[in-house]
Amino acid sequence: MDPGSCKHAAVNVESRNSPGNRLVDRSAVRHGSPRVPWFRDILGIVGAGWFFARAVDPAGAVETVVVLSPHNEAIREEFERGFSDWHQSRFGQVVDVDWRVVGGSSESLRFVQSEFARKADGIGIDLFFGGGQEPFYELAERRWAEPCALPAEVVSGLASDVTGIELRAADGTWYGAAISSFGILENLRVQALARLPRVTRWEDLADPRLEGWVGAGDPRGSGTMHVMFESFLQARGWDEGWRLLTRIAGNTRRFDRISSTTAKDAALGESAYALAVDFYAFTQIAAAGRSNLSFVLPQDFTAINPDGIALLRGAPNRTTACRFLEYVLSDSGQKLWLLPRGHPEGPKRYSIERMPVRPDLYGRFRGVSNIEFSPFDLNSAFRYDARKAQQRRGVVATLAGALFVDVHDDLRAAWRVLVSRGLPADALAEFGGVPLTEGEAKELATAQWRDATVRNAKRTEWQSWARAKYRRLARLEH
Repeated sequence: MDPGSCKHAAVNVESRNSPGNRLVDRSAVRHGSPRVPWFRDILGIVGAGWFFARAVDPAGAVETVVVLSPHNEAIREEFERGFSDWHQSRFGQVVDVDWRVVGGSSESLRFVQSEFARKADGIGIDLFFGGGQEPFYELAERRWAEPCALPAEVVSGLASDVTGIELRAADGTWYGAAISSFGILENLRVQALARLPRVTRWEDLADPRLEGWVGAGDPRGSGTMHVMFESFLQARGWDEGWRLLTRIAGNTRRFDRISSTTAKDAALGESAYALAVDFYAFTQIAAAGRSNLSFVLPQDFTAINPDGIALLRGAPNRTTACRFLEYVLSDSGQKLWLLPRGHPEGPKRYSIERMPVRPDLYGRFRGVSNIEFSPFDLNSAFRYDARKAQQRRGVVATLAGALFVDVHDDLRAAWRVLVSRGLPADALAEFGGVPLTEGEAKELATAQWRDATVRNAKRTEWQSWARAKYRRLARLEH
């Protein structure tokens, strides 16, 4: 059955639980709620004298914190509202969170790199909020992140690791703010209409019956996709990992720039299977329903990774920024991840559906949260090595982009020919080959990768190599 014939199986996710546009113009002056413009406050004032007194009272000034984040609108809105309310109750001041969004975590890190190259003492941004461990290792190693002094009662409730994976830096330069797991979002309605199988392992996504039904993202722009691709290489080994990824790429309909689009496309029936981080999957499931969508943690291996937060060097609003970091890690902030929308201690407009880093919350709210398990109870043999991933991040992401994304039409044409010929072993081995060994990739990442000339030359070289390989295999049909 052709993928295009199942578009009527799309699930409507434009519900009241789906992030929409900003509620107010950012230029509006805020006084009460951080989301309510000044003229609405005026309507609620009893006595004009109070208003004019507040207008000139320094204590009524609005504090600002500038946060660079790849997080979606739902997370940004809930944490802005929650933090401003928390800050006002504790310090008597409303806070305007000035969000800076440049793309996914990979694009955000590149932005920070380029800015610190020009302005070594500070880049006018207080916090980097969101993304896996790798960006935060780099921020710490380059001394672009600085520690905040946090209250002992906040730090004491935080776990130091989950399944052996560290959740914070020993020197406090970064903290895990939430925990992510990575798996497969399935559209059950599309599968039923197209007579497609359910999947339980990553290997299942290489089944030729799934051709055109798999969704994925570009690891060069998406930190989520980079972690997932890197997980294959660590769990299966360099050569076998690339072979499996290449077969899955043959079934992939397209590679999205950002990973949230991949999850949305699965919910809309554009794909039946999507590589997804848990919270993007849970967001779609909350909107579309469990009878339509399902999220699977594959049985062969599953990566667990913290989503971080760090204070940047030269933060212009350091005091308020450290308070934001404190709030995110506090009991109040962590409940925003876990609790459903409408719970008195949870988010107000959107259910975020993410796993917190405070272990005690899982037991306290069991049966209340839609997250039914604690990552601290998992017994996984696979340990994702974030430091290894960070060291070769640029090489792996660029190689994957050159082999899969940039020449995807040629790759899919070769895959169809191999499938039609019964997947001959010798041709299949060539199909999944890569132009360098793991050792060569490590050496390249260590010695030369920061040179833009080298990076550009390698990208072009790998694209040409891959295109020639796929076209050679496609000619086997004749």
